[in-house]
Amino acid sequence: MHKNTNIGLGLLAGALLLASCAGVPKAPAGVAIGAAIQDCPTCPKLVVVPAGRFVMGSPNDEPQRDADEGPAHEVVIAQPFAMGLTEVTRGEYAAFVRATGRASAPGCMVWTGAKLELVAGKSWQDTNITQTDEHPVVCVSWRDAAAYAAWLAKTTGKNYRLPSEAEWEYAARGGTQGAYFFPGGEAEACTYANVADASAKKAVPQWRTLACDDGVGLGTAKVGSYKPNGYGLHDMIGNVWEWMADCYHERFDGAPTDGSSWGLAGECGVALDRGGGFSNLIPGNLRPANRSRAPSPDNPAYSLGFRVARDLTPQEHSN
Repeated sequence: MHKNTNIGLGLLAGALLLASCAGVPKAPAGVAIGAAIQDCPTCPKLVVVPAGRFVMGSPNDEPQRDADEGPAHEVVIAQPFAMGLTEVTRGEYAAFVRATGRASAPGCMVWTGAKLELVAGKSWQDTNITQTDEHPVVCVSWRDAAAYAAWLAKTTGKNYRLPSEAEWEYAARGGTQGAYFFPGGEAEACTYANVADASAKKAVPQWRTLACDDGVGLGTAKVGSYKPNGYGLHDMIGNVWEWMADCYHERFDGAPTDGSSWGLAGECGVALDRGGGFSNLIPGNLRPANRSRAPSPDNPAYSLGFRVARDLTPQEHSN
């Protein structure tokens, strides 16, 4: 389901990262960058992400780069926004189902011991892996995720939504511009993420995995189990792939440069997900620039979940 650079652009990336300290609007008075927000007892916790600019995508010489990560281009996030501290959990999603009666998808792509396949009857409540309410919800479609965000918006009166992929990449980088946000690169992945590792290989010997061990076998970890990135966000890389708001485009030619979504996957029918997961088989998937085309907005998988974003209110901007 998931797929697994030029020096001039690399220098441009560094220059723009330095420029972000001086040339971008600062947070409005009263907004605490990095502050935690929770709008209701069963709502996901959010973190306020600062305004800034970054180079989206990857330079042509970045190792393990894919063609759909270019052309690298500058994106300006003009206002702070709130992003989920972690992926949405099973417990949080269950509150939505209880309130709305939303039915589960008719099946889910799961690992059956020999291959990844669509199995009827599997759902976010029965995912073929061990989970609790503290684990990220999986086996939910793009439409399920969008419906959850819309329900949060209606319940709280705040503008909840799925993040655009530009917002997601900006947040995942956590103020960095390299191939990985981990200080030690790929070798340090297990400190920051639940990935396909040595313990997963014990469960599935044919998998290509990293040599490190993140402490979890084949399956998800409880959200927030690993070190956060520079913006205080957990699990932006690893654990589960995450649905984006946007349609999937094969290249960034013509992409928005203001952080907005490029169409909605539910309208164009071509979805994408980001971030890698516990079952990813290629280390390059753990790079913030990596993109993955999803089969459809209607196809859930046991390694695919989501997190929410929301705009700050005028009061939050001005108080």
